Amino acid sequence: MRLNLLIPAIVLSCIVSVSAQTVAPASYSDPCFPDELKPSASGMSRRSLRALTKLEQELREELARFPPLESRIAPPHQQFGFLSGRHPVSATNESMQAWVQLAFFGNWTMEVDGIALVPAYYPMLSADGNYGFPKRFKIEVFSHGNPDLAVTVVDWTKEDFPDPGLHPVIFSFPPQDVQIVRLTVTKGVQDGGSQFFALDELMVFQSGNNVAPPSYQGLTASDSTQEVPYWYLPYLTNRKIHVGSFFHTYQPVTDFIQYFDPDTLQENHPEIRIDMGRVRSVGRVELYPAKVSGVPIPEFSFPLKYTAELKRDLSADPVAVNVVESNPLGSGMRWHPFSSARGRFLKLTFDELPLHNGSPVLALGEIRIVGRKGRSQVNFAEGASIRLSPTPEGDASDGSLLTDGFSNGREIMQERYYIEQMAERKIVSAALADVEQRLLIARATRKQTLWTLGVVGGLIILSVLVFWIMYQRIVRQRALYQLRKQIAADLHDDISANLGTISMITTRLQQTEDPSLLRRKLAEISHITQESFLSVKEIIWHMDSEVVYFAELFEKIQKMAMLILNDTHISTDFKKDCKAVEVPARIRRNMMLLVKEALYNCAKYAHAKNMEIQADIRDYVLVPSMKDDGCGFDADSPRTAKSDSGRGLANMQRRAHLLGGELDIQSEPGRGTLLTLRMPLK
Repeated sequence: MRLNLLIPAIVLSCIVSVSAQTVAPASYSDPCFPDELKPSASGMSRRSLRALTKLEQELREELARFPPLESRIAPPHQQFGFLSGRHPVSATNESMQAWVQLAFFGNWTMEVDGIALVPAYYPMLSADGNYGFPKRFKIEVFSHGNPDLAVTVVDWTKEDFPDPGLHPVIFSFPPQDVQIVRLTVTKGVQDGGSQFFALDELMVFQSGNNVAPPSYQGLTASDSTQEVPYWYLPYLTNRKIHVGSFFHTYQPVTDFIQYFDPDTLQENHPEIRIDMGRVRSVGRVELYPAKVSGVPIPEFSFPLKYTAELKRDLSADPVAVNVVESNPLGSGMRWHPFSSARGRFLKLTFDELPLHNGSPVLALGEIRIVGRKGRSQVNFAEGASIRLSPTPEGDASDGSLLTDGFSNGREIMQERYYIEQMAERKIVSAALADVEQRLLIARATRKQTLWTLGVVGGLIILSVLVFWIMYQRIVRQRALYQLRKQIAADLHDDISANLGTISMITTRLQQTEDPSLLRRKLAEISHITQESFLSVKEIIWHMDSEVVYFAELFEKIQKMAMLILNDTHISTDFKKDCKAVEVPARIRRNMMLLVKEALYNCAKYAHAKNMEIQADIRDYVLVPSMKDDGCGFDADSPRTAKSDSGRGLANMQRRAHLLGGELDIQSEPGRGTLLTLRMPLK
């Protein structure tokens, strides 16, 4: 549910219900605070950070609907309100009876349906809140018909009233005929060894208008602290409040602004005459400032000296006169009491105007004539006839701007509605403050969580890296161990066998004198020695080379072929794509043994004149091949399988299997032999 839909329900829940004689104290904080916005015990919310951020934005937009709280923007420098006397801290409900009483003039009885208390703001001592708002109190009303019968409309004497901060507090009740309003405080604010209370304004509402008389004669108090111009009993109903000036948010509306020729003003002072149509009972006249371009503060544009007269007839003497000799900076609205004088015409004569850009300027945002109509108060200026004289030359400002309901580009609000808006504003402000606190905690928690996750993630990555390094070392050690084991086996199976063969041949040669046998055996010894020499060089190369690429392996194969097939023409064709591929130790060892086996078979049996060695990569498959033009053989013949060459072919097939590939042997007698190895690189 959106907050703007909740506001009417919130307001109704904040209103104090009363009976004919008494009311029970209404809860101020809990009903006024939506359940989903109530702070939890820990101050944390179960909402996600995104939801809290969205709620914060919605609350800010909702807060912008209300009039601004101007206490801290433009704090008052004087007329803070009413300040009671000092009472002992030990005073209780029974012993502390500090009161303020407001009585309407004569025998008047007002039909009152609401009362508001505006907390005092003392910038020197209450920069973060109100100053001296009473803790416990009650409000009673008396009618002219029953002056001795007190009707309690508000009762907060059993528990402390929640701190309202700087926002007004409004209590609503069914309409009551009221002649006297009395506020009795039974517990104030403790200050050292005493207690006291203070208020900025006491407002009494009739049909939305504040009817509290701005007069010293209507106010009495059990005790008070008089420190003019700061604290004074009449300030309690002077209609100047620190929270604002009964304005709403800014709107693009112009004010009444009229410039005059200085020479013209020496002969005729400007006048504004308002004809209300017939004789009215006027309580007060309110003047609101206008916003003049280039003037930083609207109050600076107020007329400096003027006279307000109420007349029954323009030719007759005024029935009431109000003269302003200077322009004290107030709250933005200037009111002039007429004490219910009866008249038809309001005449404002401006004797001295402020200068702007060298010309006198008459600037007013609004003129309101508030008076009684039956038992209600209305604005008689609304819809009245307005005339300005002398008529200025050139463009004249529209006189209807004086009664359009706007001042300084802001809508003038009915007093009760304004106070209700400010009371509602506190609810949204409190909700926004709570959400901001939750956001602060949520963001700090998220930051801490992200930092913790980062540290944990870093430790995990470091641990994985260390484990990977250790694993790689183990793998390399295992590979080295396997290589050493393979080299030992090769030394035992190859070199040792060759040396044993040489030993056996030399022993037989010592016992023979046949020259032809001696030459054959010496050639065989030379062949075996050469083979052993190549094997030792390969073993040393495998041990010294950590990273080997196929280009280097192919070079070794080419040199080995030239040594073994020294009477054969050898041609090689190794594609560039396969030269830059790294060769693992297991592959290069088995591949070298396979190629060497093929070369020795060619040297022993093929008697080839030409040998072609090629290598290529096709779809991540290494395809080396060896082709000779020797005598060839029948690969499918059982005789071949039983011969020495058959055992060599079997060894090559075993080597190909260890490489994870396939060896294809194609040969026919008299047509040479083609060996093709297909070895996947992945």
